[in-house]
Amino acid sequence: MAGNGADIQWCFSQVKGAIETEDITEADIISCVEYNNTGDLLATGDKGGRVVIFQRDKAGKVSVPRRGEYNVYSTFQSHEPEFDYLKSLEIEEKINKIRWLKRTNPANFLLSTNGKQNQLISIT
Repeated sequence: MAGNGADIQWCFSQVKGAIETEDITEADIISCVEYNNTGDLLATGDKGGRVVIFQRDKAGKVSVPRRGEYNVYSTFQSHEPEFDYLKSLEIEEKINKIRWLKRTNPANFLLSTNGKQNQLISIT
């Protein structure tokens, strides 16, 4: 990209939390990622049914070159493993898709699904 002072410089700059190779499990693997429409919030879902919301660091938006660092804003368990007794099958907790809903007020809404169940979350 041509340098006009507004270009974003992409690089891996940080890791959230300690990384111990023995502590990483299958449930910790990210299964989906979705930015909101402004790019200020980033949601990740993993195979363990957890959703982590990251918020863009405001100082990175005005620095030159611009940096896109995100900090953990919220973490929650969106889906739990369940058993469908009518169909006699396990419903895994893995998040298959995340979508930010169009804003109609100051709150942000996030929809997550594990393929069988949907979860609507309000983030204020």
